Amino acid sequence: MLNIKKYREKMGISQAELSRRIGVSRQTFNNYELGKREADYETLLKIAEELHTSVQALLTDENLEPQNGIVLEKDNIYMIPIFKTVSAGFGAYADDQICGYEPLYLESQREAEETLAIAVKGDSMYPKIEEDDLVVVHKQDYFENGDIVVAVVCGENDGFVKRAFQTEEKLTLESINPSYPPMTFSGSKLDDIKIMGVVRKIIKSV
Repeated sequence: MLNIKKYREKMGISQAELSRRIGVSRQTFNNYELGKREADYETLLKIAEELHTSVQALLTDENLEPQNGIVLEKDNIYMIPIFKTVSAGFGAYADDQICGYEPLYLESQREAEETLAIAVKGDSMYPKIEEDDLVVVHKQDYFENGDIVVAVVCGENDGFVKRAFQTEEKLTLESINPSYPPMTFSGSKLDDIKIMGVVRKIIKSV
């Protein structure tokens, strides 16, 4: 949940005043504080500026975050954008299609800029990846055989999250769910498929 209320009260600013400053209705602002509505990144930047803090501080609770029993410095916690579809994550207007943020421990700002999350739809990768699970993707066009990749086909509206295998002659994208046949690209069709990233982490939905 966003920490807007905590920082707003610390600054002694009312909901009505802060909502006026950032250009939204008081009801919309109240929904931000209650977690009933997601603020887009531009709005979060405005709120953070008015409250003299950072977007990261609004979205994380403590100065230290535990991960696998290790205490991590907050400076290495980055808010990674979540996209509803593959095409949104790698589209020209991706910022308009962010549906939320996920705090992740990453080594550097550069790694954060090359990382995004996608909410998976469908059951082609079941049981490893289920409906509404988040896959954390590192943007890159190379992979090791057996990696789970994000791929798009030229001219298609959306892409795929599949396990990939490549030889000199062909690229095969396989589902984990046996109900879905593999997709094979060879010859000139290899030019139609683009690898956009590799899945580095799966966050299960609850």
